[in-house]
Amino acid sequence: MYGSIKDLMVHGYVPYRDFVFEYPPGALIPIRIAGADGDRLGLLMLGCALFTQLAAWGAGGALAGWLMVLIAPVAGALVRTHFDLFPVALAAIGLALVVGAAARPRRGMVELGLAVLALGTMVKLWPAVIAAVACCWLLGRGERRLALRAAVVFALVVLATGLPFVALGGFPSKMVEFHLDRPVQIESTAATVLELTGGSHVTGDPIVHDRFKSNGLDGGAAAVVAWLSTLAMLVAAALVLRLAARRPTAQALVLASLAITLAFVIFSKVLSPQYMVWLLPLAAIAAGHGARLGPALVAAASLTTQLWFPDHYFDVVYQHAGAVVEVGVRNALLLAALAATARALARSPRRAAVAPRSG
Repeated sequence: MYGSIKDLMVHGYVPYRDFVFEYPPGALIPIRIAGADGDRLGLLMLGCALFTQLAAWGAGGALAGWLMVLIAPVAGALVRTHFDLFPVALAAIGLALVVGAAARPRRGMVELGLAVLALGTMVKLWPAVIAAVACCWLLGRGERRLALRAAVVFALVVLATGLPFVALGGFPSKMVEFHLDRPVQIESTAATVLELTGGSHVTGDPIVHDRFKSNGLDGGAAAVVAWLSTLAMLVAAALVLRLAARRPTAQALVLASLAITLAFVIFSKVLSPQYMVWLLPLAAIAAGHGARLGPALVAAASLTTQLWFPDHYFDVVYQHAGAVVEVGVRNALLLAALAATARALARSPRRAAVAPRSG
């Protein structure tokens, strides 16, 4: 897929306007660099992994840094065959900058962290939820002006990255339309619910061709379950943000970042195997701040993913019972990780009365 997108760009076609592109514009960078060249993509992701390890060390200490060494065996080939470590590196660096500013305040450090998170958001959208946590956390610490400046910086970087593609046409409307129209992906938590209730059918090649380049479940209660899953995501995110705003420690910032990313992954329409790569560095950083159960469950979920992906993915597509159960177990482990992380966040020190500061 990456190779065909690069070929279209080389021949002058414009993403969004001339062909469907499901990611934000920043994703074009690794695709344009590597395309279908697996060796080049692997080297690029190795560089991203090293930056992520350094960021994890900075945000979570030596334990987090050394745990990052395990990302390849725990996540499998996903770390080199997909470009997800690119936004992961940006998200980890952005989080490390905000955590570092809490310990050793330096002018502009938080704003820089939010700018880097904005760049990650424009590669894959999920780093935006970490930015939201950081802003709520700053507000809870009484640093209202700093939170506002950081939010403005985040918005400006997002706009600066996206506006050229708005001007060229098709962005963001076609990307949004693509994700609104696609059915729930076959490995998502919503799909696990639909497999339990029955009445839905598999979409996507080689079963029934569609334009979404993945397999999903449609029909039956699919629309209702997808809506309820989105509602659950919003409720979980709101609860995490509320907890983060009431707890001023760096540990709370880290735990809230992992928890809200887990909620985004668990309750989204799509839960592709490479999403485990998003979670593992955050889990390592959380472990560096004393959390144990949540990160261990994330690692177990990632290892479980390797039971069917990539070698037995089509066992899931053809709804073989064993593979469907394995996906369900992985999703249950992620739900348990969210519950454990939220519990640890709720138990972290609450803030005393804090006088508003200018930042």
